[in-house]
Amino acid sequence: MQGCYKVTHETRGLAVIINNVDFRGKFDKRDSSGYDVSNMEGLFRELHFEVKKHKDKDAQGIIKCLEDERSNLPESDIFVAVIMSHGSKNCVYGTDGKSVQIEEIIDIFNGTKCPKLKDTPKVFFIQACQGDGRSNQSITNDN
Repeated sequence: MQGCYKVTHETRGLAVIINNVDFRGKFDKRDSSGYDVSNMEGLFRELHFEVKKHKDKDAQGIIKCLEDERSNLPESDIFVAVIMSHGSKNCVYGTDGKSVQIEEIIDIFNGTKCPKLKDTPKVFFIQACQGDGRSNQSITNDN
């Protein structure tokens, strides 16, 4: 069938889950996110993915974690990244309160930087607010 991806590996791919819980006082603690991690892990294991979980990464740690995972990718059919954190428009926050643009996260796995995943579906789940709609609150980017 033309236009479809082949899904033939016994292990379908890698699912990387980054869960930021404790923001060192910068934001509220996300205590209940462990339940979401457990559900995501169970789902992806049922779908025959290798699952790697990471917790409490600052902004640079998010990037480094994903770059490290990119360097050690198994042969696979699909790549999945799940990032659960606080966020704002088009970004997520590290535990240090600094932002990481969602585009920067996606770019780590583009065909040039990650030829192993060229022509492979890459799925990104971002669980983070994208702003709260309050006009009197400003969020600064300390990058």
